[in-house]
Formats: sequence, C-alpha cells, structure tokens
Amino acid sequence: MVTIKDISKISGYSITTVSKALNDYSDISIKTKNKILKLAEDMNYIPNSQARSLVTQKSFTIGIIFHEISGIGLQHPLFSKILESFKSEVESKGYDLLFLSHSNVGKMGSYLRHSLRKQVEGIFVLCAEFFSDELIELYNSDLPVVMIDFEQENTLNITSNNEQSIYLAVKHLYDLGHRKIANIHGGKNTYIGGTRKKVFEDSIVSLGLELRQDYLLEGEFFSKENGYEAMQNLLALKEPPTAIFCASDMMAIGAIQAIQEAGKKVPDDFSVIGFDGIEAGQIVSPKLTTIKQDTVNMGKTAAREVLKMIDKKKRHSSGKSIVVDGHLIEGCSVKRLE
Repeated sequence: MVTIKDISKISGYSITTVSKALNDYSDISIKTKNKILKLAEDMNYIPNSQARSLVTQKSFTIGIIFHEISGIGLQHPLFSKILESFKSEVESKGYDLLFLSHSNVGKMGSYLRHSLRKQVEGIFVLCAEFFSDELIELYNSDLPVVMIDFEQENTLNITSNNEQSIYLAVKHLYDLGHRKIANIHGGKNTYIGGTRKKVFEDSIVSLGLELRQDYLLEGEFFSKENGYEAMQNLLALKEPPTAIFCASDMMAIGAIQAIQEAGKKVPDDFSVIGFDGIEAGQIVSPKLTTIKQDTVNMGKTAAREVLKMIDKKKRHSSGKSIVVDGHLIEGCSVKRLE
C-alpha cells in the first residue's frame, strides 16, 4: 500500500508538506498542493482514516439521526431530498456520514455515548420526536447539532420560511376570491405542526377573514390518510369551505382523493393547495398547486453550518434558526371564484 512516505520520496517534498497537502491545510501553496494531490492520485494513494484521525484529531464523520413516524423511512419525499443535499455537501469536504440507528443506540446506551464511541464530530437531526431523553442529553453536550424544523437551545435550526410561505398560499386563495378557507394542519403539539397552524390563523386574521374553528382540522402525521380523513369531516359540514390549505402535499393528495370519491371535483367544487413541493404532487390529477420548500438549499445550509461549527470548535449557545424561502408552484388544483 502506498504511504505518505512513498509520496514524499518521489515528490521530493517533506512528509509534513505531503501530509498538509493531503489534509487540505491552507499554509502551503495551491501549486504545491495540487502537484502532491495529482501524484497521490497517480500512485493510487488511499488515506488511512485511523492514522488521519490520530494526526488531525478528527474523524471526518458526521452522525445522522433520522426518524420519521409515517413508516416510509428514507423514502420520505421531503427528508430524503434534504438529506441528499446535505450528504453531497459534506462529502465534498471529505466527511462521511454515520446513521445513528435507534436500535444501536439502545445497545450503546444513548445517542451521545454512541456518537462519542464512533468519534462523531457533529450531528444532523431529521425526526418527528425531538424530546426523548437521549436527544435532550445530546443537545446538552458539546457536540455541534443542526436540526430541521425544531428550535432547541444549544442547537441550530434550519427551517422553511413558514410565515412568508403560508401567507403566500392563503393570499393566493384570497386573491382568487376565496373567503371560506380551511386548514388541514399537522400535529399541533409538534413544533412544525403548531407553527404552521398559527401562521395560517394569523394569515386569515390579517386578511380580515373569519377564523372558523370548524375549518381547522388536524392531520397528526402529515400523511395522505390524515388528509383524507380530515377532508371527509370538511365535506360533512353544512357550510363547507371553498378552498383548503394543507400543511403538506401528502395531506393535500389525501384531501383530493376524498373529494373525488365523494363525487365532487377539484378545482370546480373545491380548491386545494399544499405545502412541500414533492414530486408526487406534480403527477397527481389535477396537478397540485403548492408551496415548494427549497430542500437543496436547506440541506446545503445545514451542512455548511455544522461544518463551520466543527471547524471553529464552537456550537451555537442559543436556539438560532436559519430560514429558507419557499415559492408558489401553480398547478391545476385551484380556481378563481366567479
């Protein structure tokens, strides 16, 4: 196996200079670095990760805590896109990902102890349940933690701009003449479910519309089944809404199914708008009008922030949030009232 000593001998550079080039240190010239990297590639040099960890005191590993409650796992249409973007960004900087599965955590004692044993340098959290004892222990540790859609002291939250996005959706319906607008929201006891519900309510009030409690239906898990069941309740009202804003595209798809099975049409009888911008919403009939979350930007931002904390060896001391704007995609599921 080719070693740093071999590269040093052939290149004429010292072992220290070769090591700095291979580990992307900034105190050698780009010309020298590129020359050494090209030679290492030609010699089929493969870094020894354990040796690199001993020299740099870095494992170049970021832990992933991924747990969603719908049961579809890594096929989750939103989380998978964010994770893909995150993975691409950190791998470009030489980092590997390690999934911290709940079953292994049980064997290791906790997420924190599992992370320390694996020498994880930072953690990226995508999950629905943020309050387990194991996660709270992790938040209170010295490890940098970046999360999606949850504010917590000592962590950094990356989230869509819910205020801008949901107002945009409700205003779009308002501008098309809708005054009876319902909301199928996520679990109100979850951070993102409660946040989006409140923003919807604030948007309705700011437009001078009546906030009707019978127009607020909970879809606890943001699922298609939740949207279907909630829409059935709206259909049973004596005075049903003309438009429905759903806090996820999957709930919107479920709502459309319920409407169609009741012998009604979208958008002729009911207008439906979603939130997420997942691919499934663009292949259903009618094509869904929705707020698209910028999953690529969210994943990249999460990656850059956790790498920044790792490099500075400093984490955020307060629950800071970075918001990423979404935008409206006009499909065929919304119509103007005459």
